[in-house]
Amino acid sequence: MISSQPIIQKKRTIENNRQHYIEEHLSLQLYEHIVRTPSEDIPLQNLFDVSHRTLSGDQGFLYLHTNSGVRTFLVNQSPEEWVFEVRSRL
Repeated sequence: MISSQPIIQKKRTIENNRQHYIEEHLSLQLYEHIVRTPSEDIPLQNLFDVSHRTLSGDQGFLYLHTNSGVRTFLVNQSPEEWVFEVRSRL
């Protein structure tokens, strides 16, 4: 693994007519030829760009622009170093 970026995945559940939000702390992992997300492996040859947008504080969105659409991830740490590492391999 070359680099890792922490992400947050939020899930909504309903139990006993009450809505609950569950946060999972996961990561995106950069390897020599792929980016591994919690749900799929994306070959770098299918990745066109990586971008991010900061919201309030440290939270923001990280976008993976692929040949099959844009994948969006919630981040709570600056992804600038990870974005630099990915872009240097595209």
